[in-house]
Order: sequence, then structure tokens, then C-alpha cells
Amino acid sequence: MSAQQRRLEEQMRKMGYQPAKKSQFQLKPVQIGRQLKTLPDIPITQRLEVSPQGAQKLQNIISTYRASNANIRITCKRTSIQRMSIKDQIKNYVKYQSSIQLDGLDALRNLIKNGDSLSLEINKSQNIEFFVGSLSDGHGEFGSQISSLITEFYIEELKKLFTSVPLLQLSLTLKDNLKKIYQQIEQRLIGQTLIDYRLSGASLLSLIIVNNIIYCSNLGDSKAAYFYKSDQLNDNPKEIRKFVQKNLNSIHDTNSGKEVDRIIKKGGKIDQAVFKGQKEGSLKIWVPKQNYPGIKITRCFGNQIGKSIGISADPDFLELKIPKSGYLLMASTGLWEKLDILVIDKILDSNYPPESWADVDKATKQLGNETKKFWDVDGQGSVDISLSLVYISLEK
Repeated sequence: MSAQQRRLEEQMRKMGYQPAKKSQFQLKPVQIGRQLKTLPDIPITQRLEVSPQGAQKLQNIISTYRASNANIRITCKRTSIQRMSIKDQIKNYVKYQSSIQLDGLDALRNLIKNGDSLSLEINKSQNIEFFVGSLSDGHGEFGSQISSLITEFYIEELKKLFTSVPLLQLSLTLKDNLKKIYQQIEQRLIGQTLIDYRLSGASLLSLIIVNNIIYCSNLGDSKAAYFYKSDQLNDNPKEIRKFVQKNLNSIHDTNSGKEVDRIIKKGGKIDQAVFKGQKEGSLKIWVPKQNYPGIKITRCFGNQIGKSIGISADPDFLELKIPKSGYLLMASTGLWEKLDILVIDKILDSNYPPESWADVDKATKQLGNETKKFWDVDGQGSVDISLSLVYISLEK
């Protein structure tokens, strides 16, 4: 012991501190077949926050070390390590689900067959159940075939992801993995030769629910929103809304200034269609001095000609922790363009909380029928409409 250490020890004794004694016990190494690096157990603190900058380092730790506690799960959103029982916490909170697809009518009252691809599934992997909902809306001559094809590709790749990626890494890497899946879908569509995708394409809106988290990825003009009751909302007599609404994605069309700027910078033209010498209808995308592609959507799979003037296949991603039990509504643009939000509130409120699947199915049909009324009010027909309604119950 050095002179400085002795003086420090004497000063501590005068202040009433006793030096620590060495333990009489000695730790002996455990003989195992191979050497393992072990993460230290998390102390009494329930949650350890990690900055976003440390996310990559955390992923390296996950792949290098084994967890000392089987109940450690790493979750996304400000990347955190949280102690929890996987068996108790990873649940499927989707209680009821229903969907409907309605055909459209042209101005001459001819049937327009619904060409959307709508899928709702509850899958199981690594002993957890997860919900997957997807909606693909095709456009162009071969839009229906493309929407079916990319939905098939998407479900196939997603199942591979949930099977191959360890549970600890899943939530950390889900955003990047979903972007990779969207890129793979675009490449597979380009690689196939059976469908002409030069002026045809499709959007894809995807919802994944794992435990009490909704992961939404979107490419196109379909939309999803979560509706739930709030005590503050119900206590305000002047409030006309029945639900708090959380939109889960941006809409990629010519109503977005950001999207329009990209199209124009890439050489595209934004203008209305010309009918009998008069401009009418919504703003659409055109190749300069040409009458194609003439679509409103600014992001999609396929549409090779549209890609040359700024149409993109890059998806948006959003994550929402479900605040309370409520309804998840996913629908094509035909519903959101025409149906007033107060009408949606009224229909959901009249079937809330649902006592059975029949209540959710009733609300779904009411939403579809009311949308058709708003479209056909002037006798000019209606577009095809696809929608799904899911009730999520957080109650035990």
C-alpha cells in the first residue's frame, strides 16, 4: 500500500468509515463445453434507455453475446432493453376483424370489377402470434394482376423474416427489413416477364401488429388510421368527434406538395386531364407532351414509364404503440376521399365496443355502403372500394 493510500485510509477512519474486508469465499469457474460471453443481468431498474446512436452497437451486442436472462427482450422506439416475460407479454390483441370489397360503376352504369388485393392474416412464429393486414390497389391494364402478385410476394417474404430473424432483433430491425422487402418486390416484378408493367402498377399498404405495437409501411394512396376513445374527449361537451384518430401513414398522391416537387424535378408534368377541350378532374402525372401515364398516385410498384419521371417505390414507415382499445381502419382512397370523418365516427360509435364479430362486420358494411352513396350522388358512378376493420382489445 502506498503512502497516499495509507493517508486516505487513516482519514476515512477518522470520518467513521470502515475499510471493506475481502470476502472469505472464492468464485470458481464453471466448466462448460465452449466459452460463452454473457451479458450482465439488468439491475433492479426496470428500463434502460439507449440513444438512437447506440442502436448499431446494441445490435452487435445481440449477435455476439447470449442473454443472461431468458426474459430480456429488446424493443424499438428509442431503442430500449426491457425485462419482461415473453410468454406473458407477447400476445395477439386482435379480437375481431372484417373486410369488404365493392365493385365500382362507370358513368354508363357498367360494372367496374374490384381489382384490389386485400389480405388479413394472423400468423405464428417463434411462439408469438402476429397480425398482418395488407391492401394493394392496382392501376392500368394489368393492375389487378400486379396487385395480386405483389401481395403474394409480400406475405411470402414477411413469413421468411419472422422465421429467420431472432426475436431479440426483430423490432430493432423491422423498419430496415420491411424496406428491403419492398425493394425485393420491385425487383421481382421487374424480373418477371409475364406482365407488362410499363403503364401498370400497384400500391401496397401494410399493417403488422405484434403485441401492442402497430408497424405500418406504405407505398401509394391507401390509408390506415386508429380510432380510440379518450376520457378528455368524452368530458368536453363541445367536442363533436367521438374518437381520437391517429393516422398511420402519409398519402402519396398529387395533393402532396413534397411529392409534386419530386415529380417536377424529375421532368414530369402535373396537370388535369382534358375532356372535350376542357380541363377537369384531379391533378395527375404526365410525361410532357404525352397523354400517359395519367395517374394521381406518386409512389407505387411497377409503372416503368412513371418511374422515369419521378414516381418512386420508396415506402414510408410508422410505428404506433396502441394507447387504448379501439378500431383499426384500413381502406383504399375511394373511402377517404368521399366519406366524411364524422360519418365514420358515428358508424364506429354505434358499434363500440363490439360484443361480437357481427358488430364489426355490421360496421364494415355500413362504411362501405355509405361511401358508395357519396360517390354516386351525381349519377356519375363510383370507384371500386376495399376496406378492412379490426377491433383491438387491450383488456385482459
